[in-house]
Amino acid sequence: MRNLLNICIFLVTLTGLTTTVYAQEEEPIQLRLRRDWGYGGGVDIQGNFSLSVSGPENLNRVEYFIDSELMGESIEAPSFRFKFVTDDYPLGLHTLSAIGHTSDDQTFRSNEITKNFVSAQEGYSTAIKIVAIILGLILGVSVLSFLITRLVGGGKKSGPEPGAQRSYGLLGGTICPKCSKPYSRHIWGLNMGVGKFDRCPHCGKWSITTRATPAELRTAELSELDQAETKIGTHEISEEERLRKDLEDSRFDNL
Repeated sequence: MRNLLNICIFLVTLTGLTTTVYAQEEEPIQLRLRRDWGYGGGVDIQGNFSLSVSGPENLNRVEYFIDSELMGESIEAPSFRFKFVTDDYPLGLHTLSAIGHTSDDQTFRSNEITKNFVSAQEGYSTAIKIVAIILGLILGVSVLSFLITRLVGGGKKSGPEPGAQRSYGLLGGTICPKCSKPYSRHIWGLNMGVGKFDRCPHCGKWSITTRATPAELRTAELSELDQAETKIGTHEISEEERLRKDLEDSRFDNL
Protein backbone atom coordinates (compact mmCIF):
# COMPACT_ATOMS: atom_id res chain seq x y z
CA MET A 1 0.00 0.00 0.00
CA ARG A 2 2.85 2.38 0.88
CA ASN A 3 4.58 1.62 -2.44
CA LEU A 4 1.39 2.42 -4.34
CA LEU A 5 1.05 5.79 -2.56
CA ASN A 6 4.68 6.64 -3.35
CA ILE A 7 4.08 5.82 -7.00
CA CYS A 8 1.00 8.09 -7.10
CA ILE A 9 2.83 10.99 -5.47
CA PHE A 10 5.69 10.47 -7.91
CA LEU A 11 3.29 10.63 -10.87
CA VAL A 12 1.61 13.84 -9.64
CA THR A 13 5.01 15.44 -8.98
CA LEU A 14 6.37 14.33 -12.34
CA THR A 15 3.44 15.80 -14.28
CA GLY A 16 3.69 18.97 -12.20
CA LEU A 17 7.31 19.41 -13.28
CA THR A 18 6.80 18.87 -16.99
CA THR A 19 3.39 20.25 -17.95
CA THR A 20 3.50 22.98 -20.56
CA VAL A 21 0.65 24.93 -22.17
CA TYR A 22 1.24 25.56 -25.88
CA ALA A 23 -0.68 28.00 -28.01
CA GLN A 24 -1.85 27.45 -31.54
CA GLU A 25 0.62 28.60 -34.19
CA GLU A 26 -1.21 31.77 -35.26
CA GLU A 27 0.54 34.80 -33.77
CA PRO A 28 4.03 36.08 -34.81
CA ILE A 29 5.26 35.27 -31.31
CA GLN A 30 3.95 32.32 -29.33
CA LEU A 31 3.37 32.57 -25.58
CA ARG A 32 3.82 29.43 -23.46
CA LEU A 33 3.00 28.78 -19.82
CA ARG A 34 5.04 26.15 -17.96
CA ARG A 35 4.36 24.79 -14.48
CA ASP A 36 7.61 24.65 -12.51
CA TRP A 37 6.09 23.49 -9.23
CA GLY A 38 2.53 23.46 -7.98
CA TYR A 39 -0.93 22.58 -9.20
CA GLY A 40 -2.32 22.99 -12.68
CA GLY A 41 -5.59 21.22 -13.33
CA GLY A 42 -7.14 22.59 -16.48
CA VAL A 43 -7.90 26.29 -16.07
CA ASP A 44 -7.04 26.35 -12.35
CA ILE A 45 -3.38 26.90 -11.43
CA GLN A 46 -1.45 27.55 -8.23
CA GLY A 47 2.28 27.71 -7.46
CA ASN A 48 5.45 28.57 -9.39
CA PHE A 49 5.15 29.06 -13.15
CA SER A 50 7.20 30.35 -16.07
CA LEU A 51 6.26 32.29 -19.19
CA SER A 52 8.32 32.06 -22.37
CA VAL A 53 7.95 32.94 -26.04
CA SER A 54 9.23 31.93 -29.44
CA GLY A 55 9.35 34.31 -32.36
CA PRO A 56 11.57 36.01 -34.95
CA GLU A 57 15.33 35.47 -34.77
CA ASN A 58 15.89 39.19 -34.17
CA LEU A 59 13.61 39.26 -31.12
CA ASN A 60 15.61 40.99 -28.36
CA ARG A 61 13.13 41.94 -25.61
CA VAL A 62 9.81 40.61 -24.33
CA GLU A 63 7.36 42.26 -21.95
CA TYR A 64 4.90 40.08 -20.03
CA PHE A 65 1.45 41.25 -18.95
CA ILE A 66 -1.32 40.08 -16.63
CA ASP A 67 -4.70 41.67 -17.39
CA SER A 68 -2.88 44.39 -19.42
CA GLU A 69 -0.68 45.22 -16.40
CA LEU A 70 3.08 44.77 -16.83
CA MET A 71 4.44 41.80 -14.85
CA GLY A 72 8.04 42.15 -15.98
CA GLU A 73 10.32 41.75 -18.97
CA SER A 74 13.13 39.52 -20.21
CA ILE A 75 16.07 40.01 -22.58
CA GLU A 76 17.43 36.46 -22.20
CA ALA A 77 17.17 34.94 -25.66
CA PRO A 78 16.05 32.59 -27.07
CA SER A 79 13.17 31.71 -24.72
CA PHE A 80 12.97 35.04 -22.80
CA ARG A 81 11.79 33.12 -19.75
CA PHE A 82 9.98 34.98 -16.98
CA LYS A 83 9.11 33.31 -13.65
CA PHE A 84 6.21 34.22 -11.38
CA VAL A 85 4.24 32.90 -8.41
CA THR A 86 0.45 32.87 -8.53
CA ASP A 87 0.22 33.77 -4.82
CA ASP A 88 1.69 37.22 -5.69
CA TYR A 89 -1.49 38.07 -7.59
CA PRO A 90 -5.19 38.23 -6.64
CA LEU A 91 -7.21 35.02 -6.86
CA GLY A 92 -9.51 34.58 -9.84
CA LEU A 93 -9.37 34.63 -13.63
CA HIS A 94 -6.41 36.36 -15.26
CA THR A 95 -5.30 36.85 -18.85
CA LEU A 96 -1.60 36.44 -19.61
CA SER A 97 0.00 37.92 -22.73
CA ALA A 98 3.29 39.23 -24.07
CA ILE A 99 4.67 41.88 -26.40
CA GLY A 100 7.89 41.18 -28.28
CA HIS A 101 10.32 43.81 -29.57
CA THR A 102 12.80 43.13 -32.37
CA SER A 103 16.16 44.70 -33.14
CA ASP A 104 14.66 46.54 -36.14
CA ASP A 105 12.03 48.23 -33.91
CA GLN A 106 9.11 45.99 -34.80
CA THR A 107 6.54 45.08 -32.14
CA PHE A 108 4.53 41.88 -32.01
CA ARG A 109 1.70 40.93 -29.67
CA SER A 110 1.38 37.29 -28.58
CA ASN A 111 -1.60 35.06 -28.11
CA GLU A 112 -3.43 35.21 -24.77
CA ILE A 113 -3.65 32.50 -22.09
CA THR A 114 -6.46 32.67 -19.53
CA LYS A 115 -6.02 30.93 -16.17
CA ASN A 116 -7.82 30.90 -12.84
CA PHE A 117 -5.46 31.54 -9.92
CA VAL A 118 -6.59 29.49 -6.91
CA SER A 119 -5.43 29.40 -3.29
CA ALA A 120 -2.74 27.03 -2.03
CA GLN A 121 -5.33 25.19 0.07
CA GLU A 122 -7.60 24.63 -2.92
CA GLY A 123 -4.68 23.47 -5.04
CA TYR A 124 -3.54 21.06 -2.32
CA SER A 125 -7.05 19.64 -1.88
CA THR A 126 -7.40 19.04 -5.61
CA ALA A 127 -3.97 17.36 -5.77
CA ILE A 128 -5.02 15.01 -2.96
CA LYS A 129 -8.14 14.11 -4.93
CA ILE A 130 -6.01 13.34 -7.99
CA VAL A 131 -3.77 11.07 -5.90
CA ALA A 132 -6.85 9.31 -4.52
CA ILE A 133 -8.21 8.76 -8.05
CA ILE A 134 -4.88 7.37 -9.30
CA LEU A 135 -4.63 5.12 -6.25
CA GLY A 136 -8.17 3.89 -6.81
CA LEU A 137 -7.39 3.12 -10.46
CA ILE A 138 -4.26 1.19 -9.51
CA LEU A 139 -6.14 -0.84 -6.92
CA GLY A 140 -8.98 -1.47 -9.36
CA VAL A 141 -6.62 -2.67 -12.08
CA SER A 142 -4.79 -4.84 -9.54
CA VAL A 143 -8.01 -6.54 -8.45
CA LEU A 144 -9.20 -6.92 -12.04
CA SER A 145 -5.92 -8.45 -13.21
CA PHE A 146 -5.96 -10.84 -10.24
CA LEU A 147 -9.49 -11.99 -11.13
CA ILE A 148 -8.59 -12.35 -14.81
CA THR A 149 -5.55 -14.42 -13.85
CA ARG A 150 -7.74 -16.70 -11.75
CA LEU A 151 -10.46 -17.05 -14.38
CA VAL A 152 -8.19 -17.49 -17.37
CA GLY A 153 -5.80 -19.73 -15.50
CA GLY A 154 -8.57 -22.05 -14.28
CA GLY A 155 -6.77 -24.68 -12.25
CA LYS A 156 -3.08 -24.84 -11.60
CA LYS A 157 -1.07 -25.63 -14.69
CA SER A 158 2.17 -27.53 -14.66
CA GLY A 159 3.87 -25.01 -16.93
CA PRO A 160 7.13 -25.54 -18.84
CA GLU A 161 9.92 -27.68 -17.48
CA PRO A 162 12.59 -25.76 -15.51
CA GLY A 163 15.31 -24.59 -17.89
CA ALA A 164 13.15 -25.03 -21.01
CA GLN A 165 13.28 -22.20 -23.52
CA ARG A 166 9.87 -20.66 -24.01
CA SER A 167 7.92 -18.04 -26.00
CA TYR A 168 6.77 -14.88 -24.19
CA GLY A 169 4.28 -13.48 -26.72
CA LEU A 170 3.97 -10.07 -28.36
CA LEU A 171 4.52 -8.09 -25.14
CA GLY A 172 7.71 -9.98 -24.39
CA GLY A 173 8.89 -11.37 -21.08
CA THR A 174 10.08 -9.94 -17.82
CA ILE A 175 11.84 -11.18 -14.70
CA CYS A 176 10.17 -10.91 -11.30
CA PRO A 177 12.38 -8.81 -8.96
CA LYS A 178 10.96 -10.78 -6.00
CA CYS A 179 11.55 -14.42 -7.00
CA SER A 180 13.82 -13.90 -10.07
CA LYS A 181 11.65 -16.11 -12.28
CA PRO A 182 10.74 -15.19 -15.89
CA TYR A 183 7.17 -14.82 -17.13
CA SER A 184 5.17 -13.26 -19.97
CA ARG A 185 4.11 -9.65 -19.47
CA HIS A 186 0.33 -9.32 -19.04
CA ILE A 187 -1.71 -7.07 -21.29
CA TRP A 188 -3.66 -5.83 -18.25
CA GLY A 189 -0.47 -4.71 -16.43
CA LEU A 190 -0.64 -1.02 -15.51
CA ASN A 191 1.87 1.12 -17.42
CA MET A 192 3.66 3.36 -14.89
CA GLY A 193 6.01 5.06 -17.33
CA VAL A 194 9.13 3.49 -15.80
CA GLY A 195 7.68 0.00 -16.27
CA LYS A 196 4.56 -2.16 -15.89
CA PHE A 197 2.97 -2.72 -12.49
CA ASP A 198 2.26 -6.43 -12.81
CA ARG A 199 1.71 -9.59 -10.77
CA CYS A 200 4.16 -12.47 -10.93
CA PRO A 201 2.33 -15.78 -11.56
CA HIS A 202 5.07 -17.66 -9.69
CA CYS A 203 5.24 -15.90 -6.32
CA GLY A 204 1.98 -13.89 -6.62
CA LYS A 205 3.67 -10.58 -5.68
CA TRP A 206 3.15 -7.22 -7.39
CA SER A 207 6.06 -5.11 -8.61
CA ILE A 208 7.15 -2.72 -11.36
CA THR A 209 8.93 -4.62 -14.11
CA THR A 210 10.55 -3.79 -17.44
CA ARG A 211 10.84 -5.84 -20.61
CA ALA A 212 13.80 -8.20 -20.40
CA THR A 213 16.14 -9.05 -23.26
CA PRO A 214 16.20 -12.59 -24.73
CA ALA A 215 19.61 -13.15 -23.13
CA GLU A 216 18.32 -12.09 -19.70
CA LEU A 217 15.27 -14.34 -20.03
CA ARG A 218 17.41 -17.30 -21.06
CA THR A 219 19.68 -16.75 -18.05
CA ALA A 220 16.62 -16.68 -15.77
CA GLU A 221 15.32 -19.92 -17.37
CA LEU A 222 18.62 -21.69 -16.73
CA SER A 223 18.62 -20.35 -13.19
CA GLU A 224 15.24 -22.03 -12.68
CA LEU A 225 16.83 -25.33 -13.71
CA ASP A 226 19.69 -24.87 -11.24
CA GLN A 227 17.24 -24.12 -8.44
CA ALA A 228 15.13 -27.17 -9.30
CA GLU A 229 18.18 -29.47 -9.35
CA THR A 230 19.36 -28.07 -6.04
CA LYS A 231 15.97 -28.77 -4.48
CA ILE A 232 15.92 -32.31 -5.85
CA GLY A 233 19.44 -32.94 -4.59
CA THR A 234 18.56 -31.62 -1.15
CA HIS A 235 15.42 -33.77 -1.06
CA GLU A 236 17.37 -36.92 -2.05
CA ILE A 237 20.02 -36.33 0.59
CA SER A 238 17.47 -35.72 3.31
CA GLU A 239 15.52 -38.83 2.27
CA GLU A 240 18.68 -40.93 2.32
CA GLU A 241 19.56 -39.67 5.74
CA ARG A 242 16.06 -40.49 6.97
CA LEU A 243 16.31 -44.10 5.70
CA ARG A 244 19.71 -44.54 7.29
CA LYS A 245 18.36 -43.27 10.61
CA ASP A 246 15.38 -45.66 10.37
CA LEU A 247 17.75 -48.54 9.69
CA GLU A 248 19.92 -47.71 12.66
CA ASP A 249 16.90 -47.38 14.94
CA SER A 250 15.56 -50.76 13.79
CA ARG A 251 18.64 -52.53 15.20
CA PHE A 252 17.61 -51.62 18.71
CA ASP A 253 14.05 -52.72 18.12
CA ASN A 254 15.19 -56.26 17.32
CA LEU A 255 17.18 -56.62 20.54
